[in-house]
Amino acid sequence: MFQDTDLLNIFGPALIGASILLLLMSFLRNKKEASELSKALDHLKITSIVFGALLVLLWLSLPSTPALKSFGYPQDITAIKNDSQLLNMLQEYNRAIVRTTEVLQWFLFLFIWWFLTALFGVLRAYKQVSKQGFA
Repeated sequence: MFQDTDLLNIFGPALIGASILLLLMSFLRNKKEASELSKALDHLKITSIVFGALLVLLWLSLPSTPALKSFGYPQDITAIKNDSQLLNMLQEYNRAIVRTTEVLQWFLFLFIWWFLTALFGVLRAYKQVSKQGFA
């Protein structure tokens, strides 16, 4: 769906909007009287929803499979008639590989910095609760 547009033009505003939403939800959550574990679980829930929405956007930014199959898979050199056809085929393949690499890099960034930090927050809160329970 978004294969032909620059990924930063689509994903940048979405990432900023998601960050603002998470900061707003964090501010509202900290005003409530709740345990640290409850706050951490709420943060994990909200972060997972935002993470999923951003992943859908990344998924729509991936090149579609027909873009990679547009020229078929040449079996031999006679399938390519001239140099311009070869250049066009290589450029299309290169665009698909570059876009897939960009999407993978953004996925790794999201997974490491958003999802894992929220998960570590829950584990830290659970550890504090379990220490209080044993004491």
